[in-house]
Amino acid sequence: MQVFRKILNVKNHLLKIQLPNDFKADKVEVIVLPLEEKAKNKGVARLRGKLNLSNAQYNDFQENVKNSREGWAADRIDRL
Repeated sequence: MQVFRKILNVKNHLLKIQLPNDFKADKVEVIVLPLEEKAKNKGVARLRGKLNLSNAQYNDFQENVKNSREGWAADRIDRL
């Protein structure tokens, strides 16, 4: 079964779908789903403003996160 997937922009409630030349079919089924866009946040950096951290506190927090990730990675390698 051939599959063609493409994310398109809707303009005036219309879609224009151009299939590749190598897509051979006389009849197709089209299913339209809204694309769920991910929230554009900066994760931990966005959290900084919510916690009212000073620069020193934020840097300390970032260092702890980095060390935790490195510890998880090392622990994971040890288990292999």
